[in-house]
Amino acid sequence: MIKLFLHNSIGQILVVAAAVVVLWFRAFVVPVAMPVEYCYSPLYDLLYGWLSSMPRLASGIALVSVVAGGAYLNRMLTDHKITKSHSLMPLFLYVLVMSWDASMLTVTPMLLVSLLLLGACSNLLSDGTTQLSFERNFNASFFIGLMVLCHLPAIGYVLPFVFVFVTYKMYRWRHFIVAILGLVAPLIVLLTYNFLTDKIEYCLILMRHDLLPEGIGWVGTTLGSVIPTVVYVLFLLAAVVKQIGSLGDRTVGQRINTSILCLPLLASVVMSIYAPDRNVDIGSTAMTFAFVGSRFFVAERKRQWISEALVWIFIATILVNKCLKGS
Repeated sequence: MIKLFLHNSIGQILVVAAAVVVLWFRAFVVPVAMPVEYCYSPLYDLLYGWLSSMPRLASGIALVSVVAGGAYLNRMLTDHKITKSHSLMPLFLYVLVMSWDASMLTVTPMLLVSLLLLGACSNLLSDGTTQLSFERNFNASFFIGLMVLCHLPAIGYVLPFVFVFVTYKMYRWRHFIVAILGLVAPLIVLLTYNFLTDKIEYCLILMRHDLLPEGIGWVGTTLGSVIPTVVYVLFLLAAVVKQIGSLGDRTVGQRINTSILCLPLLASVVMSIYAPDRNVDIGSTAMTFAFVGSRFFVAERKRQWISEALVWIFIATILVNKCLKGS
């Protein structure tokens, strides 16, 4: 499998296609209902109103979005020389993680957030310089503002965005003003629309209520769901630790890019506080895992069979999780 993702372009495409068929076929046989959002999320609510009565169409749109998002991520990583230009491993891993269980095989708030996150990160990645232009700063913050309108808990992405200022050493007041303007721009449009339709008070009440999480605690977990999740988290942590441990051997631009692609994990933890079951949404880690996982699995080891075994264990984890959850 490793050699295939390093040398065989046609083979890679066939493997990705096979993964899509295996993981998504059931969604078109047994339609998956779009989830009802538990927080005020006007953009997702708009899509829900359009697509909830057509579950197969929603799954089709979700499938195209996942594959397109993975392809965009793959291209973004290769353009910045973060992964090998001929490898589709990031796309493959992104598709696997975004297909974690049946509830993710349709249009969801996290799917929208994941796509917008790719747009934000594409503006934040270093092209070899150690400075971030005002335009890219505004664009990235604007994407985060849109993410909040798709899924209110995505406000957690403001935390890693703050660390980006430290990473790029942006301490001038103009940097902060531009970022704030980008963040609030989508909100201003939303408030203006609600003001014109005489719903602004209702909008503010919902946002204020949903920004305050209701306590902390983990509920609704079963042994069948815990074991694959624990294995996935171990893979994720091992890959992240390996990337962090190798930062000293890289250029400044490479260190910046590694930090930017790993920082969204902080938002995943913050968003878990808002979730009804207080669990981390696996989809929120897809981009980071596609990056760290693609480097972790193809890393040079004295015994190359270990890398091969790790890939198959990860694939088996995805399939076991699907079987345990009947998806």
